Amino acid sequence: MQKIDSNNNFYMAFYDDRFKINRVVVAFIDRLEKEKNTLNALFPMVLIRGNNKYKDMKEINRVLDNMYGASLSIDVDKKGDLQTITFSISFLNDRFAGEQLYEKSLQFLHDIIYGPIEYGGGFKEEVIEQEKNNLKQEIEGRINDKVQYAIDRCIEIMFEGQNYALYEKGNADDLKTITKDKLFLQYKEVVEKKPMYVMIYGDYNEEYAISKALEVFGQNQREDIKNDFSINFPFAGTRYITEEMEVNQGKISIGIRTNVDTRSTDYYKLLLLNGVLGASPKSKLFENVREKASLCYYAFSRVDRFKSVMVISSGIEIENYEKALNLILQQLEDIKKGVITTVEYESAINYYKTALMAIYDSPRDLLGFYLNQALVGEMLEPKEIFEMLKDVNVSDVKEIANRFEVDTVYFLRNRGAM
Repeated sequence: MQKIDSNNNFYMAFYDDRFKINRVVVAFIDRLEKEKNTLNALFPMVLIRGNNKYKDMKEINRVLDNMYGASLSIDVDKKGDLQTITFSISFLNDRFAGEQLYEKSLQFLHDIIYGPIEYGGGFKEEVIEQEKNNLKQEIEGRINDKVQYAIDRCIEIMFEGQNYALYEKGNADDLKTITKDKLFLQYKEVVEKKPMYVMIYGDYNEEYAISKALEVFGQNQREDIKNDFSINFPFAGTRYITEEMEVNQGKISIGIRTNVDTRSTDYYKLLLLNGVLGASPKSKLFENVREKASLCYYAFSRVDRFKSVMVISSGIEIENYEKALNLILQQLEDIKKGVITTVEYESAINYYKTALMAIYDSPRDLLGFYLNQALVGEMLEPKEIFEMLKDVNVSDVKEIANRFEVDTVYFLRNRGAM
């Protein structure tokens, strides 16, 4: 890997000759804030609809087809108190194309991102309204995935009034107040002033790859924006929240303050704890709550490194709420006492070995992994993280568990049930 940091422009190149398809990612980082999050979700959707160089999606697709079926994608995500706006292009390696597709892909991606500025024309009102409607449908469609909806509601309640509670794609009501000028100003603010990460993956000399990317995207001065990894309001005891909706299956989501500095080596202890509790195939939640007690349809846990939060999620029969919740929380108590079997520990280790090694099989996953690493402030490889995990013992896991505070227990149930 080779990298260059200059004026909050971060260039990273990763040489790998195993794949025919190479990938370039350009990511901008902004603060996750109300109203601005909706603008930041909308403008990438408008950008890929065309500009004064590429008139519309038909012309964009024609260019991609002429680049041997290259693919263009956008993504907006939440990383703690940050919002990432990502543009990606995947394309055939130059060796197989017989031409310099890498340099063409860099310029094409630049023209998609900066076209409305460099070629004039701004944004089209008609396109904005169409993409507003598409984004509105996506936001309102969140409710259709009840598992994720219950997790999101748990986080929204747990972090009420905090930026971390916001949805990365914004709010449907905010769309009503977005004008063409307002959207264009926010777009310019992001692509010209916010931190930029340009990440290149493929069969290229790393110095050459970065030098060509620098020629296209430059290194103008940008803002310094950092994530706040900690929870900055006091714990006030566990809250129990129940909401009703037309559901056939109850959803439990439990938000936990881990009180772990996830930029330290304690993060790897937390990660292994997560494997023991609810991530691995032989985890406590799966084996004891689902398989042995038959009290849930699924149960898992996950950790957000960018905010030191763990969430436990489970789907249950509504009448089993008390039994299921008590047994779920009992699994945490057992870990706090150091009650961890060899099978649970080894299953967690093997789970992460498989998951981390699988990252190497996908350029998309690798660049996503390294972007997260860069935002955390470390650049370990997946295999190095696995070595860190192997050094974690049961006593380490027990110590981390005893820092936990169960903040919010959210239950989504059917109307009129119980």
